[in-house]
Amino acid sequence: MNNPVLTYLLNRLKEPSTYAGIASFAVALKLIPNDPTLVQGVTTVGIAVAGMLAAIFPEGKTVIK
Repeated sequence: MNNPVLTYLLNRLKEPSTYAGIASFAVALKLIPNDPTLVQGVTTVGIAVAGMLAAIFPEGKTVIK
């Protein structure tokens, strides 16, 4: 891949912490409403996705070749 920006973004998307940061950013900007039922659903899905990503992706430095 010759595009350094795309390579950088794809490498970040391989890190589980990126998804936690995106979710935190969305909540801080009020992109996710503060409805208790919705928050519970989003939290449940977020935990499931974060757990799946943590299980799939290795720890440490990852590089797309």
